[in-house]
Amino acid sequence: MSIPITGLFSGLQVKLFSYFALSLLAILLIATGIERIVINRLLTLPQSTQAQINHLANQATDLVNKDALTALTTWEQNQAFRVYVLDKDLKSITKSALHPHFIFKLQYMRQLHLPMGNSVRKPLIGIPLPNAHYINGPLTLVVQLKPELHPAQKLTQSLWIIRVLVGISVLLVFTSILTRYLITPLKHLKLGTQALASGRLDTRIAQHFSVKEPEFYHLATEFDHMAEQVQQSMQNQKRLLRDVSHELRTPLARQELALHLLAKQASREQHKFIQRLEQENKQMASLINSILDYSRLNNAYVELTYAWVALSHIRSRVLADIQFEAKAEQTITWTEFTHDLNIQTDANFLIRAIDNVLRNALKYAGESCTVIISSHINDGNLVIDIEDDGPGIPDDKLENLFNPFTRMDEARHSSQGGYGLGLAIVKQSLKLLGGEVSASNHLTGGLCISFSLPLPPMKAA
Repeated sequence: MSIPITGLFSGLQVKLFSYFALSLLAILLIATGIERIVINRLLTLPQSTQAQINHLANQATDLVNKDALTALTTWEQNQAFRVYVLDKDLKSITKSALHPHFIFKLQYMRQLHLPMGNSVRKPLIGIPLPNAHYINGPLTLVVQLKPELHPAQKLTQSLWIIRVLVGISVLLVFTSILTRYLITPLKHLKLGTQALASGRLDTRIAQHFSVKEPEFYHLATEFDHMAEQVQQSMQNQKRLLRDVSHELRTPLARQELALHLLAKQASREQHKFIQRLEQENKQMASLINSILDYSRLNNAYVELTYAWVALSHIRSRVLADIQFEAKAEQTITWTEFTHDLNIQTDANFLIRAIDNVLRNALKYAGESCTVIISSHINDGNLVIDIEDDGPGIPDDKLENLFNPFTRMDEARHSSQGGYGLGLAIVKQSLKLLGGEVSASNHLTGGLCISFSLPLPPMKAA
């Protein structure tokens, strides 16, 4: 079975290989070029060493001009370098014996100001003595350089520094080019995914990609196809919810009207059955509203309106609304914050979430209960705690408290009504606001519901 060439070498693979191959080739060529340019400079003797050797040449010239060959012999033997004064035939004028290898190296003498090369550890340096007067023609001072003074001693380290710097520089250039090629499409994909997750179902990203980049273009078109399917599915679900709510509410409204007309003609004995039917009718309408509210929140059908609002304003609105529903022996207090805060949030959604928790507390904490609301800042979050002194909930059931249609019959009596959607709606509301909600039991009994909202953006009033 043959494998198509495109499966082995796709356009993206070829481009990636080309980028890496070009970067490697560029590193080799540039490093080699720089080494050739710099190497001569690195192999030149430092000025201090050149000055020292020139001083030796001046001393040798003075001794030759004084015709003090014996002193010149002693001077050659006492120098830190191996030095000889040679005539035009490369013979020592002091008749000193030259080693055969030294004689062989004389044909490779180097000039003082030129590079020393890196092939010979102890090169010979020839310095002409133009001011020296000698019967057998011009003289040359030959100095054998010490290995420790050879500039090639630091050449290896310098070359590695050059190679590393060139490699890093070339890689940075090609990385920036490759980053633009790879990261830019991924950035568009990331932004599109975030927009889709935030509820903007009409997000499309294919227009940001070119057909010349088939891998990314195909990925973008698949993303757009997925987004279109999700948008269509959400629209169908939204339409279904709208139709179902209409179809359910219409017969309920007719039933309510029929019961109202029937109540005018019913006897006193029949009124209790009519009242029961009216109560069931109201519960059915409430259940439909709760299901629709939860569905809208769960499917991100709600558009939030963020604005700066004072925490004291939320406090006053919550207390004003809930006091009407509290019974005579039910007390609700909200301890004031140390200083007022302005938070950027959707005030209506936050108030509605707090209100749902308070209604839940008043319903299940008992006929005589105390509910305390407090707020504080913890780890960069604004925390709002709602505590009651009711019977609480078993610890093993706390994690299910915010699941839809959850009923805690053992602690929070189901006989008092409710469908288990109130706290599920609270959880979805906090999620849309960028926060989270949790539940815990007090050591002394009672339930605590905690809202946690991110502090940024937030400012003191």
